[in-house]
Amino acid sequence: MTIYLTSIGGSLAACFCFYLLRGKEFSLKNILWVAYLVVLVVAAYLFIAKVIDRINHPAIWDFTAFYIYGKVAVSGANFYLPENYHQLYPSLQLPESFYQELSLEVLNVGFPYPPPTMLWFAPLALLPYKTSLICWSILNLFFVAGCIYLIYDQFFRKDKLNGLILVASLFFLFPPAKTTVSYSQTNFILLFYLLMIRKYSDKKISGVFLALAIFTKPYMAIFGLFLLLKKNWGAIVSSILGAVSLVGLALLVFGKAPFLSYISDNPAHRLPRETFSEGINQSLHAVLLRSGIINFDDSSAYMYIAGVILVLTAVCLVFLIRKKLYDSILAVLLLVALLLYPGTLNFYGAVLLIVIFQFFDDKSQLGFNQYLNFFIIGIVYALSTYFLFSCICFLLAIIVLRSTTLLDFIELPLKKIKFERRI
Repeated sequence: MTIYLTSIGGSLAACFCFYLLRGKEFSLKNILWVAYLVVLVVAAYLFIAKVIDRINHPAIWDFTAFYIYGKVAVSGANFYLPENYHQLYPSLQLPESFYQELSLEVLNVGFPYPPPTMLWFAPLALLPYKTSLICWSILNLFFVAGCIYLIYDQFFRKDKLNGLILVASLFFLFPPAKTTVSYSQTNFILLFYLLMIRKYSDKKISGVFLALAIFTKPYMAIFGLFLLLKKNWGAIVSSILGAVSLVGLALLVFGKAPFLSYISDNPAHRLPRETFSEGINQSLHAVLLRSGIINFDDSSAYMYIAGVILVLTAVCLVFLIRKKLYDSILAVLLLVALLLYPGTLNFYGAVLLIVIFQFFDDKSQLGFNQYLNFFIIGIVYALSTYFLFSCICFLLAIIVLRSTTLLDFIELPLKKIKFERRI
């Protein structure tokens, strides 16, 4: 509860300092800067302390699973066959308490991602477990630094140090970012790719980052539609070439057997049912399962619900395209992808930072005034701790409402009122 309140209180305090320091007239700026720096130091300390604690106290999820996947791969065995995991596991000397959970979701399942994704995890297995965990944690910190710089560069450069402190503070305090550290997950890597896609959305290189993102987490494929809607044909071609190159490299390193297994005997059907309904799963599918609205044996109800959401999303995108609101398009695609992807876990919310930071520029497509931002940030940081699904729905509603105020069917009545008053 203390950490929960720290995230909410710290985020609101950072916003308060940011907006006051952004103002031109304020007599106590020196005191405010000190308070601002205290928020940053506390946020950074809590974040780094979590990284160090994660290294000193190895946990089951998710790095241990990554390490086992890599061990099977570097042994030359097919990493989609469960029997290869059972043969290798006794030699790993992991804590005995790990076995039950790993057996259910790793050893009995196999590698859950496409073969090229193994290019991330195979190098981890070339080092001892603890050393590999340290290297993986340091690598993720480099991506954290990259994400903070890209967010500052794209949204806060005009605010200089004030903007940089806000970005770093809110990043370190964001609950899904801290949970990403706890699980040693790949969300900072995804956020970095997504920021690069946005930054270079008019250039061919964005397609390469899209290909890398897809083979890190498959749901990122939806951003191919983003580049398609921007008519960036060069990026589409480069993403295809990038994907083909990654597939070719994986074929060269691992051989064709894993590819054949992935196609003919996909590991998804071996996942325990509980993984699709457990509390940490914050997808629409999981929420409907837990509420009893749908069940495992009949997927028709979910397909209808998902179909309605996709139709509404398509209608929304048509309006957004007409006004060339590409930031809104990217945000809607991200939120709908997280909503419908059945494997969306609570810490996947770290990628929402690309949306949240755009709220601070009231002249941008997704910008709000400072008073509304306090409300939005407070709600987002509160919901994202335990109820990412609600946070996604809240942000989707906010973005749709914000975007529609820029559309003709909202603007025209206002113009009409002004005209009538002149008469």
